Amino acid sequence: MKMKSLILLILLSFSGSANADVTVKRVDFLESLDLAFNAAGPLFVHMDHQRNRLVVANTLSSSLTVIECENNSVKNFPVGGRALQHLKIESMAINSKTGDVCLVGPNCFYVASIETGVFQMCKTDRQFESVCFDENRGHVYLVGREIPEIGFYNTRSQELKMLKWVKHAEPLININQTTPPPLRKVFFDNQLNRLIALDGFTSQLYIFKVPDHTLERVRELKLRRGGRWHLAGYDQQRHFLYLAIETNSRNVVQAAKIDIRKSNDTIVGLPGLREGVGINYHSKREEIYVPYDNAASVHVIDFKGRGHVEEVLLPTFGNDATAIDANKDLLYIASWAQGEIDVVDLKSRSLVKRITGLGILPHMFNIAFNPVNNLIYIPRGATAVNGNFGAAVHALEPETEELKRIYTGWAPIDIIESPARRSFFVFSSENQFSEVTYDGNYKMHDLPYDYPICAGMNSSGNVYLSYGPHQSYWPTVYIWGAKNGILTIDSNDLSYYNRRIPRQALQIATEEDDALYFTQNNWGKEPQFLGRLTDEVRLFDIGNRIVTGDTVQRETTQRILRHDAQAGQLFLVRTGERSDDHGVLHIIDTESHDILRKVTVGLCPTDLVFDNSRIYVSNFKSNTVSVIHRHDDTVGEIETGTQPLRLCLLEGDLYCLAHAGKRLQKISTPVQDYSLPGNWLPDNVTQWGGRIVLTAHNVGALFIAQFDPLDKSFTLLHQEKYPYGDTRFDAQNASFFLNGQYGDAIPVITRLRVDQNGKLWVSDLLSGKLFIIEE
Repeated sequence: MKMKSLILLILLSFSGSANADVTVKRVDFLESLDLAFNAAGPLFVHMDHQRNRLVVANTLSSSLTVIECENNSVKNFPVGGRALQHLKIESMAINSKTGDVCLVGPNCFYVASIETGVFQMCKTDRQFESVCFDENRGHVYLVGREIPEIGFYNTRSQELKMLKWVKHAEPLININQTTPPPLRKVFFDNQLNRLIALDGFTSQLYIFKVPDHTLERVRELKLRRGGRWHLAGYDQQRHFLYLAIETNSRNVVQAAKIDIRKSNDTIVGLPGLREGVGINYHSKREEIYVPYDNAASVHVIDFKGRGHVEEVLLPTFGNDATAIDANKDLLYIASWAQGEIDVVDLKSRSLVKRITGLGILPHMFNIAFNPVNNLIYIPRGATAVNGNFGAAVHALEPETEELKRIYTGWAPIDIIESPARRSFFVFSSENQFSEVTYDGNYKMHDLPYDYPICAGMNSSGNVYLSYGPHQSYWPTVYIWGAKNGILTIDSNDLSYYNRRIPRQALQIATEEDDALYFTQNNWGKEPQFLGRLTDEVRLFDIGNRIVTGDTVQRETTQRILRHDAQAGQLFLVRTGERSDDHGVLHIIDTESHDILRKVTVGLCPTDLVFDNSRIYVSNFKSNTVSVIHRHDDTVGEIETGTQPLRLCLLEGDLYCLAHAGKRLQKISTPVQDYSLPGNWLPDNVTQWGGRIVLTAHNVGALFIAQFDPLDKSFTLLHQEKYPYGDTRFDAQNASFFLNGQYGDAIPVITRLRVDQNGKLWVSDLLSGKLFIIEE
């Protein structure tokens, strides 16, 4: 009954017919993978050893992925929301008795029964970080630095209760770019039937009786308070907790074995190497392993030997994820610096071999080892530093060094028309593109390099494709595994011409003489600059870059790049160094490369359009549009609905799509306001046939609608039912906590293009579909 009422409300909100007189051709790219639901942005990989399956948490799509390791079959489960990429693997737990999964999302968490297909979602007003199961009862416990209580979720009644615990709380913020591991942790000892909560702020350990949650005891640990507390493991048989302690300045100074029953702790001093990550525990050997992001070493702490410490030399730094083969006593360490996995023999305490050429590997995250098939599972291209936009998990056989790609989905990240071929190229976020002819037939093509980002076209009709996962060049090192570049795709024979660039290019702009401009993602504090390829042939030359004169430090902030061919100008917009800093627009002359003008705009700029007299910039957090007059120094601000996301010009009139405001606005005097017909979160907008076309989502459908400026009415062009879940642009679920975009390298979910015959093409990243609409 509720569903019928909802549909009636939406249909009555439209003026005239609910559906326009159009035909819609639907292309489903998931059919090539035999998948019902999509999965992109693999963040965490977690082995369910009892069932020989891999569970993958995704941060682009609102889905969990389950890979049956016996045959690598993939099934995606919509759970209603995304994983939060600023968290660590402790935000995910598997109940070994049932196979149920709990995953913390942005101000929410999900409990998924893989066996029954029943999924629960619980929203919270603050952010949890660490989770565990009471496997005796199936309930969930959660803690986080923002919350002084312990969350207790009864999976039967689906009720969340907050258990009184500590007093201090502070927000989860961007600390040193990558968010720290949870300083508060929660565990459940299924044999002792005890809830264990750890508060790193005070260095205190709390033990609660279950099920009444009475405090049994609390004691202070002889560990440094604050900083970053890394979990190596919890031993359910011996009842010991293993930790490594890192200071606020990122020096690892202690390793600890905490006795839950008798308080017979072992605490060991460490030499203070920087940025310990991927810390792991070997239960058979009673050892923990501390590799370092900033040092070419791994420390072995032997707690059988009362905390004896040994150092194993590694080839280089960047050692951020580990897995253990307990049967062979091998430690696998993923290093992003050169894109390799180092194999360490734990008996001889020595490096066995390097498995090289694996590409960019997880930075600050995890890998998983399966002792049944001896495979290492890697969520490549999924990190809080370089972004998360792939759609595959990679399986490595360490003996043969064979690497296989297991596709979890097909996510269209950009589309571009090839008029000469009478088709569109639809690029996936992983390593493929589909050529779709005007009649809707398509053929898949493998790309020679991973991670397409955005596409443009030169005067010859050839496609420029920006690709790559990360910065390749740091001031003191080259990251060998990060292959970034501009790939030219010949429109005649689809041959490739590749040009490597040293930095990931998130935005590109082309000139008529085949010159190409692209944003250059900084690493640390650097001059702000644009990269440039002068023609269709020459390789990148750093001497041809354009330096703006500004300095940037917060990465991935150069958000908008537009080209005005008629005026010979580039418009480059970046967001602020902090979320409450204003954005900056640079107007650049393409001939002299001079910075003609520097303009301060609003908070969190998201889009820019222009005409002959004005430039308009939407400011997501200011709820304004900046109006920059091109022929004088005048700059104005016009108030808009909440979270102006995208702009569109139609016959001289400016239209703004407000995200949280859920409205289309004509920016005039006064502003004309049109609420969207349903409870939709708008995504993108363009003009088509003298009307405004917009895309929007709710949790269960995509809506493609048009707005007629004459009779001021909306008409539904197409509705696509799909479990979208979270489609917000304000969750900061992107690198460096950026707001006003869906995800890393994902400024919008849908892409809108009008072909040379007047058809409207709409690609949808989350459902893996393309829609061709003809009047």
